[in-house]
Amino acid sequence: MLARLICRAATVATLAACNGNQPAPRTPLVDSAPVSESDGAGRLVRELELEVIASYQRVSIDAAAAAVVAAAGAIDPSVGLTVFGVGPDDVALRSAPDERWPVVDIAGRPIDVVSRRLELSLSADRSVGWSYDEISLRLPMCGHVASIPLRVAQVYVRDSERWTLVAEHAAYAQPMGRWLDAAKGPDGGRVTTAVEKQLESEAAQDALRVALDPDGDRAVWDGGPGGLAVWPDPLHVLRRGGARSGPTLAQSLGATAITVEGLRLALGPTRSVAIASAALIARLPRLSEADAIDVRLRGTFVIERVGEVWLVRFALVSTPITTGALVGRTVGVAASLESGGRVTTSCR
Repeated sequence: MLARLICRAATVATLAACNGNQPAPRTPLVDSAPVSESDGAGRLVRELELEVIASYQRVSIDAAAAAVVAAAGAIDPSVGLTVFGVGPDDVALRSAPDERWPVVDIAGRPIDVVSRRLELSLSADRSVGWSYDEISLRLPMCGHVASIPLRVAQVYVRDSERWTLVAEHAAYAQPMGRWLDAAKGPDGGRVTTAVEKQLESEAAQDALRVALDPDGDRAVWDGGPGGLAVWPDPLHVLRRGGARSGPTLAQSLGATAITVEGLRLALGPTRSVAIASAALIARLPRLSEADAIDVRLRGTFVIERVGEVWLVRFALVSTPITTGALVGRTVGVAASLESGGRVTTSCR
């Protein structure tokens, strides 16, 4: 009897024990990416992740001119910030573009930017970090949500205890068969050359030329787990040494030659990492050599010195697409494009 009275007056947990049932253990709340104070690299990656995600919510890359100055101060000012957008003429050199995303609102309602697969990398000296993501621009439209998938790469330099953006590249993946068949020649804005004047810059350029050469030594690509090369076609995302064993850029395009037309190349603080943004010319054969044409691509690369060798650790190469074609292909005929990345709809 005494035991029963005790059980009646006990707490819920005690009652469960009295009935012979143990309370279910509570799952502890654990950080999915824990970072200790002693884990310097982990802390830097976490800070970089927060900066990348926060940047997606900004309509413009740099809301104030001071941010552009900071970017230029983190690397050689003669190179400065480089931004490649989705459209043919979306090229900004040493300044921020007026418009960041191809679409900013639809029928007056702002878009949402959703990160779907964010990957982060850090240089060995921890002075340069870069990200690759497959994002979605979510557009509220006619009672449902339309989606524009984009690829986004960003490169940051560690500057005064913060991450400073020095390169961004947004792209829309396109099946190369259809795109190449319709290509008629170079399209899109040019890139003027600005290369930091250091011996390391020459070595990084040499590595990039070899990496792009259809017959170049593929050992110049990073063969480790962090290596990543993304070609224009949706299927060509080469991870974990895939750039050494998978299709080369030239093979993915059916190109006989790829050359650097214009190059922006800056070095990180320790001169062991090069950040390169380039306009590329790919030579495409036709029925005869006389009919061959050149097309213009854009590429963003991170090249790092490993021992005495420079390796291409990351690459994103893209082909441009007009905003009108992008909206029509992804949203449909119910939408029409206005200036400034604004879309109107004709819902029925």
